[in-house]
Order: sequence, then C-alpha cells, then structure tokens
Amino acid sequence: MNKRLGWVALVAAGSLVLVACGGSDSGSGTSTPAAATTASAVGSTSSASASASADSGPASGGGETAESGASSSAPAGSAANALPNTGQPVDVMGWTTGDEVGTSRVDYVKKQDPSLDVKVDENGFDQQKFATAMGGGSAPAGVSMDRQLLATYAQKGFLQPLDECIAANGIDMSQFYPDAVAEASWNGHVYGIPEFYTIRAVYVNNRVADAAGVTAADLDTSNWDGIKAAATKMYKETDGKPSTIGFDPKVPEFLPLWTMINGGSIVAADGKPTLNDPKVVEALQFAVDLVNAQGGWANFKSFRDTWDFFGAGNEFAKGKDQIGAMPFEQWYVNVLAGFGDSIDLSAVPIKAKDGSAITMATGSAFAIPKDSPNAGGMCEFMKLVTSQDAWAAAGAAREAKVQKDKSVFTGLFTANKPANDALQTTYVKPSGNDKVDAVIKVFYDALGSAKTVPPSPVGQDIQNAYNQAVTDALGGTDPQQALDDAQQTAQNAYDDAMG
Repeated sequence: MNKRLGWVALVAAGSLVLVACGGSDSGSGTSTPAAATTASAVGSTSSASASASADSGPASGGGETAESGASSSAPAGSAANALPNTGQPVDVMGWTTGDEVGTSRVDYVKKQDPSLDVKVDENGFDQQKFATAMGGGSAPAGVSMDRQLLATYAQKGFLQPLDECIAANGIDMSQFYPDAVAEASWNGHVYGIPEFYTIRAVYVNNRVADAAGVTAADLDTSNWDGIKAAATKMYKETDGKPSTIGFDPKVPEFLPLWTMINGGSIVAADGKPTLNDPKVVEALQFAVDLVNAQGGWANFKSFRDTWDFFGAGNEFAKGKDQIGAMPFEQWYVNVLAGFGDSIDLSAVPIKAKDGSAITMATGSAFAIPKDSPNAGGMCEFMKLVTSQDAWAAAGAAREAKVQKDKSVFTGLFTANKPANDALQTTYVKPSGNDKVDAVIKVFYDALGSAKTVPPSPVGQDIQNAYNQAVTDALGGTDPQQALDDAQQTAQNAYDDAMG
C-alpha cells in the first residue's frame, strides 16, 4: 500500500484522532470562565506522549538537532536566499489565537510584514483533518501541533525539515529552551519552531491540607510513601464514595511524569518505547495503589469527572473542596486566580526520588507541511510570531487585560527563554495575593529543572499504549502485565515505522 495513503486510511478509521488545541485545555474540552483571564499557555495536552520530529530515514539519535546557532542578523524576509513568499495565504492549520496573547502576536506579524496573508484556523489540531488534507493534496501553508506529535508526521513524510528555513531566515534557535528544540528534532533536523513551554508542579488546596494536618513537606514527590499517607489523611468519602480526593496523581496522562520522578523514561534516547522498564512499572504501581486507597478507579474517576474544572464551582473552590493536592500545568493558576478569595492555593515543586528538582515540559510548535503552498511565508510567520518582540506585544496585551479585569498576571510561559525572562521581569509583580504570587514563583523557579520526553517517531502510538495500560491496571490488571502488553504494541509500531 502507498505509505501516505495507508496513513490516511488509518487515521480515517479513527484510531489516531487527537485534538491538541492551542488555546484550550485539551483534557477538558471546555473554555475558561469570564472571571479569569483566558489561559494562553495551553499549547500542550495534559498527556505526555513521547514524540518530537523525524525524517523518513533510519533513526540515529532522536535528540540530535540541526545546527541551531543560525545567525539572526538578517532582517526578516530580506536574505537573498530566503525561502520565497509565494503570495499564497499563510493558513495555519491547528492554531487558535484564542485570546489577546494570540491576536496581539498576529497583529505584530502583519505589521512587520504586510505581505503575509495570515489565515488562522481557529480550531485545535485534528489529526484526521490534517492527514486528509495531506493525502488529498491540499496541504496548508503551515500547521501547529503538540511537539510530541511532530515525529510521527515527519516520519510519514508529512513535514519538511526546517534546516533551510532556519538558515535562510536567520531564526536563532538558541533563544528557545534547549529541551523544547530537542523535542522538536530528530535525526539531526529540526521540524518545529517551539511556541509554549508548559510545565508542572503540585497544586495544594490549603483548606483541605490544613484541616487534615498535611504540610508542604508531606507532599514531597520524592517520598511516595509520604504522598500516600498525606492522600489518606485528606481523603473523604460520603456513602462509600469520594467527596474529597486527597491526592490525584493525574493518570493516565501523567504516567511519564511519575516515571521521570522515579528516574526513568517511557522512551529511550533513540526513540524506542520502554514502557515495561522497571521504573515505569513502579510508577504505575504507585499510581494504582494511590487510587485504590481513595475509593478505587471507578468511583475515583466518576467523582473526578463531575468537577467544574473552569467554573466558579471548581474542585478548589470554597464550599466544594473536592481535591487536596494534584500535579498540574502552570496555566491553571491563571484560571484559579480569577476566583479570588474562593481559592486558598499553594504549590509544591516536583522532586525526583533522589531529591533533585525535576518537572516535565511539553508544548506546541509550528511546522511546515510537505508541499506547503507557501513555505517561505510560513517560515517568515514562524520567525516573527515566536520572536521576543512578538511576545513583548503579547505581554503588553495581557497586562492591559489584567488591569481592566483587576486580575493577576500569572505569566505566559513561552518557549522563547529571553522573552520569558523579560515577561517575568516586566509584568509578574506582587499582586496583593501573597499565596498566588508564591504559586507563580514555584512555576518560574521550576523552569530550570524541566525535561521533555525524548522524541520518537511513534509518539502517538506510545501514548495510546500507555493510556490503555494505565486504564487496564486501574481496572485490576497487574501493572507489569499491562505494561508488557503496551510495550509489545508500541514496539510493533516502532518496528513498522522504522522498517
């Protein structure tokens, strides 16, 4: 079967459909409340699959990147050998401007280069839609997707390596967090220009923790027995069912994080799946034990599914108090801060079992499809929209929104490190809510310890496999057996992709 047509048929069959939005939490499918400034740094899904980018050649070390020190001295679009702007629309599939952080950057791009006819999809990335477009010969100029998905599409020949784009347009890859670039790279080539840098810490509901006598020291993720004890203290049930979850490990999606904490990885450095590695098995066993101690998976999940995640009656809200503590992404601070005194929040940084600081980073990236009708225009767009000046415009727009709403500037967490530093220095100031300010600081402090899952050409298959393994184990299957089965499935996919 033709490789590309075979891929399209597979996606059309519904086996690989995933929505990974640029402007909403893909794990919830709901929007942020009017009371809170929209969460912008949600370019990642809550899940942690393990792909970045790949070409169609054999794997030779997924983390290696193309020469990333490309000069940034040439002005945008002026290099004699720059990829040509064909004049066709720069339609970016899978990207939502979402709020002022997106719209302000598009406005910046248009001011810098009025020749770019930018068309934003305003829909989250849809694998079936993208595969259908590629198979049908109607490739968009560009695409935005989770960096963990880049490798799958690059390996299938759907994406262009960005070597020429980076060199010709003077995109300085050193401005981005190295792990974000590594996550978007494969076989010595970069396939995506990073946008956001989403990280995790442990959110703590102070009312629940204080009532149970649980302290921040009790929620140290390097001490799994301590986490279990704290969860038991904070857990409450009514009529035999949970009414407050003490500690939610956020599985299946955060299995890779718990594996990192345990000193392992769900993917090897060469992109091969390692789902039944002892470190992964131990992480899954811990999560299963934790959930079983809090009502068991059926009751645990049913209760968790009732949470009004973005609403005034969210799980942290006074009068609800449905959660004691949980690891989650930094953008959620922006949601919770909008509810004022109803939220009594703190945060604990994540530590590895050896006591060192660690957290998991994910995020979105822009890429250029094969047969793009305007690769040059898309390259110019990518350079401009991820630049420090574009993020400065976004910061100003967010600050104006914060002032209008009398809310809190909680950070934007871009993958552009100098831009991130400047935004923090300029806008992240004491808000009058010391507890929220302390939570924001925990996330900024965690940036230096963030790590990504190594890139793999079958990242989506790995994600699907471990999601199923976690579900099976929570349902009663032995974690070792569940992960053995998942490893076989993922390895078969890898062998097929690399064969």
